[in-house]
Amino acid sequence: MTTAVHFGTFGAEHHWRPHDLAELPRLAPSGTGPVVGSMDEMLFGFTSPGDLLVTRGALTAPHREAMAKAGFDFEHRCVRTPVADGDGAAIAEESVVEELLARDQESVEAISGHERALPFAVLPATQRLLTGAGRPSAVPPAETVARVNGKAWSTALAQRLGLPGTGRLVYSAEELETALIRTLAGGERVALVKDAYGVAGQGAVEVMTPRASARLVRHVRRQEERGLRVTFVVQPRHARRADFSGHLVIGCDGTWEHLGLRNMMNDGYRHHASGPPAPDVTRRARRGDHTAVLDEVAAALVAEGYFGPVGVDAMLVEGDAWVPLLEVNARSSLGLLSLHLDRRAARYGLSGHLWQSDVVVEPGAGIDRLLRALSEDGLLYTEGPQAGVLPLVGGSLRTSSGRLFCAAFCAPEDFPRLRARTGISAGRAGIHGKRGGVPV
Repeated sequence: MTTAVHFGTFGAEHHWRPHDLAELPRLAPSGTGPVVGSMDEMLFGFTSPGDLLVTRGALTAPHREAMAKAGFDFEHRCVRTPVADGDGAAIAEESVVEELLARDQESVEAISGHERALPFAVLPATQRLLTGAGRPSAVPPAETVARVNGKAWSTALAQRLGLPGTGRLVYSAEELETALIRTLAGGERVALVKDAYGVAGQGAVEVMTPRASARLVRHVRRQEERGLRVTFVVQPRHARRADFSGHLVIGCDGTWEHLGLRNMMNDGYRHHASGPPAPDVTRRARRGDHTAVLDEVAAALVAEGYFGPVGVDAMLVEGDAWVPLLEVNARSSLGLLSLHLDRRAARYGLSGHLWQSDVVVEPGAGIDRLLRALSEDGLLYTEGPQAGVLPLVGGSLRTSSGRLFCAAFCAPEDFPRLRARTGISAGRAGIHGKRGGVPV
């Protein structure tokens, strides 16, 4: 039986982004911090029996037990984070997990014992780790992965394919000013400016007035004068009806397999929930042109030398219009995880859903109390046809301002009710949802 090892660093865009790129205002660092650092725990959703999951932090015994009862059978090891490296320098909390793994010889040997390595995303440290583990060809070159994950690459591809709704690439403050003028003068109320490596709402600025446009251009021009490079995407803010993503996997031999669609519900520009595709999304996909777009993206990625998981974000907009290629995620994603969970749920006539929400965690609360509350309320999922919920990450609840990640296994029409009941159980466990940064 072929087995795999699962590990990786979330917020990879933060590490792919070149240091000499100009930034948009209030571009907060993404990919760092205790919440993002703990998200590798949810990679258990990709595992099969005999697989190994390596995470930055430890999993609690109750959480492991809940995973097992839900049907997830895998080996696990936690990175033994050393206090200092070989030179005595302290290791930064935000170090990518691959760097910590490379310092732990036992983990390197454990990776070597599995035929496949399935990182969340490929960073330079991923390539170095796998080379040290005797798996140098397990992933594509890190520089290739960084390039094809940039919005400049996907936007240029959409332009080359003549796809509707694509943005404009700008490489200077002057080009940014021109693009904003054209977008706003074209009858659009809002222009959206995106950083080439922005993610989860970080690195996106809405511009609605000439004054705001001039202010942004000045901000960028000052950086340009300091020698920083400019790479942004400017597009109208589309009147969305539905966000969705198409998923496929490209093999080392250059062939690819379509995996399916996911409906995406966003909070602003950040992923909030994902689940089975809505009927209008399915109808659009059945027309055939969406599959053709995915094939074009896959072929372009193969030409670049990429292989591995791919997610292509798209959007239905007002009327019968659509934007078939918003951006390409040449890595794993929450949408792909949702798709894997859905396949598991389908064995029992259920659908798989995933959602996340910002929470306030009371002192002493955490994953174990949440699991206990869900069990007491009859909501904790155990493998089978009975609907239920399974928390995906425990480490994100170890901080007072955390994030709740959950999977729901249920009929599509039952998801809103099940999510609401989970919020009640979480509140009873000392974990309270936030809206707009305010506890509720």
